[in-house]
This record gives sequence, C-alpha cells and structure tokens, in this order.
Amino acid sequence: MDKKETRRMIKEKKAALTPEQIRSYSEKVCRILIEQDFYKQAKVIFPYVAYNQEIRTETLIEDAWRQGKIVAVPKVVGENMVFLRLDSFDQLEIGYCNIPEPVSGEPVQAKQILMLMPGLAFDRDFNRIGYGGGFYDRYLDQMQDCEIFKVSFAYDFQLVDSLPVEEHDYKIDALVTAEGCRMATDHA
Repeated sequence: MDKKETRRMIKEKKAALTPEQIRSYSEKVCRILIEQDFYKQAKVIFPYVAYNQEIRTETLIEDAWRQGKIVAVPKVVGENMVFLRLDSFDQLEIGYCNIPEPVSGEPVQAKQILMLMPGLAFDRDFNRIGYGGGFYDRYLDQMQDCEIFKVSFAYDFQLVDSLPVEEHDYKIDALVTAEGCRMATDHA
C-alpha cells in the first residue's frame, strides 16, 4: 500500500471515532508516557496540539507545566515550523490547516528535547507517515546538532506491518499506544 492509500485508510478510521473514544484513549496514552523515565528526565518537551481526531495532548502538557518543564508547540511559518513556548492554552488560535498554534511565545531552542511527533501511520520498524507536509522532517534536518528523542502517540489501528519510506523520512524512537510504550532500542 502506498503512502496516499495508507493516509486515506487511516483518516477514515480516525473519522469514525467518537469524542468519548478519543478522550478516553488520549488520557490513557498520556498517562503511559508520563510514567516513562525518558519523560521524567526531560526538561524541554515539544508536544503537538491536537486537531480533528488526533490523540489529545492537553493532559501531557498540563503535567509538563506542573513538573516545571519547558513546553513549546509548533507554529508554521512559510515552509517551516518553529516551536514557541506555551505557558497557557490561551496563547492558541486556529492557524495553518485549522491546527491550533500559539499566537505569541518565545522560540525555544535546546540541546536536548523530547518531541512528540504526530502521524497518520507507524510500522513495527518505527517508521512514520505524517500528513504529507514534511514539516517535522525539515525541522529535524535543521536541528542536527540537538539530541531530539522522537515519540509518537498512536491508536491501535495506526500501527501497520510496514510502510513505504523515503530517505528523508525520520524514524521515531518510541511509540505509545494503549498497550504501552514500545522503544526502538528494544527493537534493534
């Protein structure tokens, strides 16, 4: 199955989810991530802000604030994105492709970052297919001198046996589903 067909299939399955299913699943995967050592040790996290039927990140963001972590979320600027510090959900307004983005906030740069990468499909080799804009891949290309631990949340149906990947596609380091957290280092 090619990327286009995979994206279509996953979008259809996500569209069938009820708000209660999304809320319940989101709460579960956020709690699983919060219990991971790599999360506990992170001082700077770059979560996404969910839209449509994506797994919600509010629980994670609120926990990070309580823990005193620096939280920055993406804002699209032209063909690229920057991560702006988020100290309140009041900073968010509808932006690029109807995704909530911060309207204010300082750009955050750090040498060690825990990044939560959204995606449509993931495979057992920790490959990821995003929405097709290439924003995360371009961002990661620009941040080669940083240590970025890449995590994704996924509904069970977003995990497939294998995905078509291209040279510029970045793998994730960990995948969190309701079943738990799988680490790429465990898989190697």
